[in-house]
Amino acid sequence: MLVLVRDKHTETAVQGRLFLGSTFICFTLENAAKAIPAGLYKLSNGKSPKFKRELPLVYNDKVPATRGIRIHVGNSAKDSNGCILVGMGQNYSKTAEPSLLESKLAETTVTMLCRNTKELAIVQ
Repeated sequence: MLVLVRDKHTETAVQGRLFLGSTFICFTLENAAKAIPAGLYKLSNGKSPKFKRELPLVYNDKVPATRGIRIHVGNSAKDSNGCILVGMGQNYSKTAEPSLLESKLAETTVTMLCRNTKELAIVQ
């Protein structure tokens, strides 16, 4: 099971860390205004109509698959309409908005993991 631990909340962004069991995988970033609620979600990989590539789809009874919440590349909360952005590093600047680094590598890693991992727990 993947576990997303949300660490830091700002007006615009929610920063977190993604784990497979107890092993750290990457950092996450979500749009604070559009982030999905904490809880247990199903994961299934499929071709994203928007991005035209295989990406993990995140859904449960309260957040239907038709909403199209994916785990994908992105650098800032502005790149998310509710999706979970991933990156191998974070920008730690105190003056800039939170952002992710090496997002493509993180997306590829998470997409591969989600071929065999079918659940995501999001905790605050």
